[in-house]
Amino acid sequence: MVMVDTKWPPEFSLEQERILNLLTGDRFYSNPSAALREAVLNAIDAINRRKAELDDIIPKIRVDFDASNLTVTVSDNGVGMNKDVVTQLFVKVGASAASAEAKKQSVGEFGIGVISYFMAADTFALQTFDGSSESIGLSFSRGMLSGGTANEIAPQRSGQGTTILLHIRDKQTYDILLDNFPHWCRDVAGLTAYSVTDDRELLQPGPSNSAELIGIDLPDWVERAHLGPISSPTGWEAMTGTSIVSVLYRGVFVQEFEVQQLWGIEGTIDVDPKHFKPRLNREGFVEGQFHSDVTTFLQTCHPIILGSLVDQLQSALEKGILSKWTVKRWASLWLSLPRDQAYRETVGKWDSVFRSIPAFELAVGNRWEAISFNQICELKGDIYLAPFSEENPNDVTQAALRLLRNTGRPVIRGIRFDRNWLRHISRTFGTTSELISSVFVDELPKLIPIASNAEQILQDVSLIARLFLGPPPVDLVRIGNDSLPVLRLKNRLIINLDHDAGRQLVEAALKENTGPSSLIAGAAQHTYEQLTQVAAVVREISGGPEILGPIRRQYIRALMK
Repeated sequence: MVMVDTKWPPEFSLEQERILNLLTGDRFYSNPSAALREAVLNAIDAINRRKAELDDIIPKIRVDFDASNLTVTVSDNGVGMNKDVVTQLFVKVGASAASAEAKKQSVGEFGIGVISYFMAADTFALQTFDGSSESIGLSFSRGMLSGGTANEIAPQRSGQGTTILLHIRDKQTYDILLDNFPHWCRDVAGLTAYSVTDDRELLQPGPSNSAELIGIDLPDWVERAHLGPISSPTGWEAMTGTSIVSVLYRGVFVQEFEVQQLWGIEGTIDVDPKHFKPRLNREGFVEGQFHSDVTTFLQTCHPIILGSLVDQLQSALEKGILSKWTVKRWASLWLSLPRDQAYRETVGKWDSVFRSIPAFELAVGNRWEAISFNQICELKGDIYLAPFSEENPNDVTQAALRLLRNTGRPVIRGIRFDRNWLRHISRTFGTTSELISSVFVDELPKLIPIASNAEQILQDVSLIARLFLGPPPVDLVRIGNDSLPVLRLKNRLIINLDHDAGRQLVEAALKENTGPSSLIAGAAQHTYEQLTQVAAVVREISGGPEILGPIRRQYIRALMK
C-alpha cells in the first residue's frame, strides 16, 4: 500500500460518501419501504409546524402509487419551505427542524430521513411552497451523496405545503413499498392513499378493533391509546400469555412491544415522539425507560381490558363460536385471571360467567362427567376432591377414591391448567379445584381432599372381622373388587375380601394357621406386588403366633363366600 501526502500528526477524517451510503443501505433500514415511512413522517412534521402557527388547519396528506410510471408521491398541506429552509435543513444531513423547535413537537430528530429516499429511488423531486416566498422545484439524485447539486425544475405548487415524488428504482422495490403501506401507515390523521393505476383507494388498517380506553388517565407521553381485548377467536386460540401492542408515532408504525403476563391485550399506542429516545433509524426506541413506562401503562389498562374480554367470551359461548374449544382451554382462562385488588371488579365478572362453565368433573360410577361450579353447589353432603392420575396417587389414595366412587359419595376433580397454551404467565392456581377450594370455599359444602384424607376415609370402612389382633391388627374389609387386595395403613393392615387375591391370601393364612407370619408366604404366592407392605406389618406385630381355633376359622371362611 503506497501512502502519499501523509499528514503528521494524524487526525480523524470522515469518508462522507461511504457514510451516506451506509445510511441508505439495508444494514441501516429494515427494507426499502422505510423511504415511504420517512416521507409520511416528514409530512406529519410539516403539518404540525403549520398547526403551531394556525391551529385550525385540517391535515391533508395524500400518497399516490403509480405502477405505470413506477412512482410514489407524498403530498402535504404543511408549512412548506423556502430556499433557506431547503438549504439549511432539507439537504443538510444531520440538521433537523425538530431540534430547533421550542415545544419539540416534531417527530424528526436526527436529520437523516430525507436520504432514506435513496433506499427506494435513485432520483426524487421536491415541490414546495411556504405560502409567502416563491414556489420551489428541485430534482435530487443518488449521485449527490458523493457531491454535486440539485437540479432546478419547474415549480408546480400553488398551495402551501410540500410534494415528494419518488422515482422508484424497479418494479420489485415498488411492490415492496405498495405492500408495506398498511404496515407503516396505521392511523395517520388526514392521510388518503390511492393506487393510481387501477383507481383504487388504499385504506389504513386503523388503530385496531379496539376503541379508545375509557376510565384510564393517559400519562403525558401517550397521545392516543386504542387498546382492548383480543378481538377474534383465532387470536384467543393463539394466546401465549404475551401481549403484543403496536407503538406508533402519530399513526405511523414504529415497533411492536411485547409484554409477558399481561395477556389478552391488542391494539396501538401513539407515543409522544420526544418522550423516549428513538433509535437512529427510527424503527424502535432505546430500551430502559421506554420498556418500563409502557409496561406500567399496560398494567394499569389490563384489568379494564380483561373485563371487556369476558364479555366477548360470553357472547362467543352463546353463539357457539368456540364450540370446538376444550373444557381445559376454558378452565385455563379462568385460572389465568389475576386476583389482586386491582382486578376485584373484573374478577367478579369473570366468576359470574365461569360458574356455568363445565370446568370440573364428577365421578359417576366408572365415568367422569362434566359439571359446573353451580352444579357442584347443588350437591348434598361432603364433597371429596380427587387427585389427577398424572400426580401418581399412592395405593391408599386410589383405594379411598375407588371406595368413595363405589359407595356413590360425591367425588369431583378440577381441570388442570393447559401448559401448552398460556405458557408465559404466572398463575395463582394450577387447577380449578384449587381455585374453588381457595376462593369459593364459603359457598360450597365441605370440601375434603382425598389425597390428604385417604387413611381416614379407609379407617371409616366397616370392619367385617379381625383376622389377627396385632397390634397392628390385620382387618378384613370390603372396598370393591377394583381396589387392591391388600393395603397397609398407618396403624393396621387391611385385606379386601371383594378381591379374589385378598380372599386367597386369607384362605392360605387359615389353612397354614401359624399366625401373622403365614401372611408373608401367602402374599408371595397371591399378592406379590403387596409383599413388601405385608412383610413390614408382620414384622411390627408383637407377641407369639396367633393360632386360630376351628370355629374362628369356619366363621371367617363363611364371611368370604
